[in-house]
Amino acid sequence: MPTATAIDGPRLLRLKEAAAYLGTTEGAVRRLVRRRDAPFLIIGHRYLIDRLDLDRYVEKKKLGVAEHDWSLVDTLLRPE
Repeated sequence: MPTATAIDGPRLLRLKEAAAYLGTTEGAVRRLVRRRDAPFLIIGHRYLIDRLDLDRYVEKKKLGVAEHDWSLVDTLLRPE
């Protein structure tokens, strides 16, 4: 598992930074926090997410061929 270094930036990310790291919106990261889908810290009035926890979250959420119900994907990708 990769480790954060000074070159990579801070290990603890604000929600906006976490969204950029994941390539998604800040609102999507707020939903992860609200639903407790990813671990987070509150320091002062700031919500922070550990970059390593984000990596673990992504690995946990990856879908493999065996575990995935492809009918939903087929439905979403079907041309109208």
